[in-house]
Amino acid sequence: MTNRGLATRDDYALAEVVLSSWDAFVKQVEGADLTASTRLDGWTVRDVVLHLGTWDGTSSLSETLATLGTDAVNRPVDPDAANAALIAAHADASDADVMTALRASRDAVGEFLASDSATRNGLEPVASQLGPLPLLTLLHAGCYELAVHALDVADALDTDVDPVLLANGIAALADSTGCLAARAGIETTVGVNAEEAPWSFSSAKDGGWTTAPIVGKAHGPRVSGSAEDLLEASAGRADPVRLVTLRHLKVKHVGGLLALAPIIDQVPGLPGGRGLKLAAKGLGSVFGH
Repeated sequence: MTNRGLATRDDYALAEVVLSSWDAFVKQVEGADLTASTRLDGWTVRDVVLHLGTWDGTSSLSETLATLGTDAVNRPVDPDAANAALIAAHADASDADVMTALRASRDAVGEFLASDSATRNGLEPVASQLGPLPLLTLLHAGCYELAVHALDVADALDTDVDPVLLANGIAALADSTGCLAARAGIETTVGVNAEEAPWSFSSAKDGGWTTAPIVGKAHGPRVSGSAEDLLEASAGRADPVRLVTLRHLKVKHVGGLLALAPIIDQVPGLPGGRGLKLAAKGLGSVFGH
């Protein structure tokens, strides 16, 4: 069987990891002032929470599952218009309804991950804003989204982000990037060397990839720093070049990292893609490549 990152790693409890991220995010926003403004332009905490919820039986999960085995797998999802419509449609929902919808999404993900369908179809491709991804890889990538959104609302709520969210977000970032590299036929090994959760991926030209924790001293192409800075830079919430200049992030073997540049052009929906493209050019010039 071709490796599919953490979805096929025997010692990685993917379902438990995904649910631990959902639980940590739900806990962070429970009892919060949902009207507080976040750093996302025009978005309140309520908007962030609302768009993650299940409304009228429809959620990100249900829409993802609907693409299994269909031509829609190859059509990238554009979430912006859908999110705006969802927020507008439920503008009158109470805070209790918004939290109920969020918990419903968490429970639906847990129910699916425990189902026979997850075992049968977990490695099948589904549609996403990044193009076709294996179903379990996409569900695991939700840990990254939850971590970034937890950072989005943290200042508004004056709360700390649970370290579980940050660690799981880094694992999802490494795994998803490995998937995209493998899909593009890029053969490389790269470290996402977070202080709290160091991971690396190795992608192969046959479309497979492995994702593993970094044990001991890291070697080869890698970006090192705090989990928060790595998540912020990758999501376009912070300028990667500035973080490198301030030495909040450290880049080793930048030429190996620049091998991933084609992904940015091939994946229009890549979070922070425009910023990362500019960063790649900037880092290349800084390091003489």
